[in-house]
Amino acid sequence: MIGLLSSFHFKQGFLTDARSETVTTPFGDVRATIGMMGGRETVSIQRYGPNMYTPSHKINHRAHIWAFKMLGVERIISQNAIGSINAMLRPGDIVIPHDFIDHTHARPHSLYDGEESWVRVDMTEPFCPHMRQALTTAARGVSDRVIDRGVFVCFEGPRFETPTEIRMFQLLGGDIVGTPLVPEVVFAREAELCYASISGIINYGAGLSPAVVHVGEGSMFDFYLRSGLQEQIEKATIASLALLPAERTCPCATALDQAFHGTEPAWLKPYRRARVGSA
Repeated sequence: MIGLLSSFHFKQGFLTDARSETVTTPFGDVRATIGMMGGRETVSIQRYGPNMYTPSHKINHRAHIWAFKMLGVERIISQNAIGSINAMLRPGDIVIPHDFIDHTHARPHSLYDGEESWVRVDMTEPFCPHMRQALTTAARGVSDRVIDRGVFVCFEGPRFETPTEIRMFQLLGGDIVGTPLVPEVVFAREAELCYASISGIINYGAGLSPAVVHVGEGSMFDFYLRSGLQEQIEKATIASLALLPAERTCPCATALDQAFHGTEPAWLKPYRRARVGSA
């Protein structure tokens, strides 16, 4: 089963035979939409809620990732609409990031915060390599502006970044900037789920343009909907499913094997016993 995390609403018909379901996780309730995408059963979660009213610093990332786990998802596609901090990357480009820099402050850092245990997962390759390859190939089928590597700088939000912050992360090697990626990418690894992002650039970061405009005519939101980028991202997302290996042989599926310190929490054990090798 495929999981889909998105910041924007999909176009009509993107998911077929869709139904809504409330999933009760150890971290809170999650509203999920379950339907079919590209012939695969898919669970979709809107990060900002059905009305996009949840600010980025209050997204319940732990509940989202664990809802996927509870529903049997093994691979998560993260759709991100982001800004460019690399002058060579322009609005309209599609980036498949390979690494990230975490500049969040107040978000939870782990699924395992109890005193009985903690984990330290390897993040040498933060995104699933098989999913990155599938998304890159699929994106190149709908756009000639696909970049197969990039460093995603994640800020806390909800405010936009300052020009000096953008310059700082340019010096550190950042390419694109946004708010939702971390810690969901970390939690996916802690849940032994494959995770990769397809990131459409919808604006330049502060200092690279006169201003960063969120909504209204000429805004980043307006660009995503009117430029054709949304359609490209959705087509690539669907096309990537046919390119995924039938079996999960990547390290994502066994990320906890040598990561635990202490006793596994009781709520985890049923999911550790039911290890599935295919999506």
